[in-house]
Amino acid sequence: MLPVAAPVINVEAVLAQIAVILTVGLLLKVLSDRLKTPFIVALILAGTLLASAPFFNIESMGFLPDLIRVLALIIIVFVNGFYIRLDSIKKESGIVIPLATIGVILTALILTAITYFVLGLPLLPAAFMGALLSGTDPAAISSMLKKEGGRLQTIINSESILNQPLTVILPLLLFDFVIASETPIPVLLGLSLGKLILLAGVGILIGLLGFFLGQRILDMLQSGLEEIAGIMIAVGVYVLAESLGGSGILAVGITSVLLNSSKLPKKQSFTEFNKELALLFTVFVFILLGMQFSIQDLAEMSITRLDLITMLFAVVAARFITVMVLTYKSNLSMHERISLSLISPKGMAPAALAPLVFTMAAANPALVSMDSALEVVKIVYLTIIISVLVAILTFKATRK
Repeated sequence: MLPVAAPVINVEAVLAQIAVILTVGLLLKVLSDRLKTPFIVALILAGTLLASAPFFNIESMGFLPDLIRVLALIIIVFVNGFYIRLDSIKKESGIVIPLATIGVILTALILTAITYFVLGLPLLPAAFMGALLSGTDPAAISSMLKKEGGRLQTIINSESILNQPLTVILPLLLFDFVIASETPIPVLLGLSLGKLILLAGVGILIGLLGFFLGQRILDMLQSGLEEIAGIMIAVGVYVLAESLGGSGILAVGITSVLLNSSKLPKKQSFTEFNKELALLFTVFVFILLGMQFSIQDLAEMSITRLDLITMLFAVVAARFITVMVLTYKSNLSMHERISLSLISPKGMAPAALAPLVFTMAAANPALVSMDSALEVVKIVYLTIIISVLVAILTFKATRK
């Protein structure tokens, strides 16, 4: 579970900042839809503009940003599970499941190696960044694909949902590794492997339980209460799984996909409400990421040739290698494989988890220096923007 800082906040100042963030997010959503511009990129840049004003400060919000990031991951995974059905996953399981599991790990390893040998970051922050940027983002994917059909779209959408648990679990395992670094490394490795097995096993079991209980709850409810039930199911499943040592994100993803694939009557109000809630958290997470840097910070920040090489691998090369290896024996055409490798925006998980590197640096500066932490967040910030733009351009090109 993500750590939450001690609450030291000025309520009026925080509420004022929230009001401005909501207003900016709403206006950007309207403008992005009308002008056909990437919403996520606009949110990140807006966050940087807000951070440049003396009125805005993430630290003044206390524990709230961490709480928002946790809730955002829960709601986004739950809502996007309703974009795919179990039969669609089964149909393309030979491609989707390897990409969402082995693909994430392989991409993380490639990025870790590049970050370590090319960028020169110490191993642990390099591995943390590799894990952060190893998956694809369901929030960005759903905003591009909407309700488009087609095989490639099904594969991309399904993979983005299924890879979320692993893209959250891997950075958190590394976070725990740094925090508990006084333990001997062989013991830590064994504990990490055991924790990974526990996270997956308990997450799957609680996800199945959440489906059965959620199905009964939605069956019993009167019309008009489905919206509250959706939040209750998503948050309840997450908390139960985390309390038992499992992956709450994995449990939430399984519950939502199974609920969408069940024979429950389609409840449009339930789906629409949760989509609006997901939009709300998307606004907060990406604006908060943008607020990590002011305009002055960006102006003073040097972007070296090695940074560019690292981002090239993060956006294109690592994913390209992974897709080519794992789809070698598939019946996808070369054009589809290239498109699949390029439509891989980074987003919610790295945006929500990247600030943890500052906690790692504060807890153990011998393993993660503050300079390394700033480098990680900088690369994540820029990579999300570039990857979303590349994905949108590629998707538009595939539709011509």
